[in-house]
Amino acid sequence: MFRQGRYLKASFLVFIVVLCVLTACSNKNDGKTENLAMIKRTDPEPMDIINGMDEKDEKGLISKVKETVANEDTIYDVIVVKNDKKIIVAYKVKHLQRFHMKKIEKTVTEHLEEKFPKNDFIVSSDYKIFLESVRLNELLKEKDVPEKKARKKFKEIEELQKELI
Repeated sequence: MFRQGRYLKASFLVFIVVLCVLTACSNKNDGKTENLAMIKRTDPEPMDIINGMDEKDEKGLISKVKETVANEDTIYDVIVVKNDKKIIVAYKVKHLQRFHMKKIEKTVTEHLEEKFPKNDFIVSSDYKIFLESVRLNELLKEKDVPEKKARKKFKEIEELQKELI
């Protein structure tokens, strides 16, 4: 009888640990977009924190930025998020080009600064930056998102990029 009590306590403890792990791993949203962002091309729409979609943007600037980066033959997916004069450009590099990531980043940055000199670019091929930009993009698609919250998320991505340098 004494052993049965130990077994019951141990199985209850295992149940509690598994339950805690499962609830800790759950997320408010299902994360389908984020999970797919790693595997395949997501082709998110370029967004402006203040104006939302590109139609309200000055002469389609962020669409032009995305198009410029997407035209690079070494890149297969690009996300662009704009906040005033700062623009986050995160992209995914084709698998065989991963050895040249620094060179690609330098080339992309030079092209963007040459073509759009009035803007400050945060250019990254880091997957974490890409994923956080996708999350910000999804947040901006929601209606009635406070501008303060969107700017805070943008600032977090900026800080994350500075940490990675």
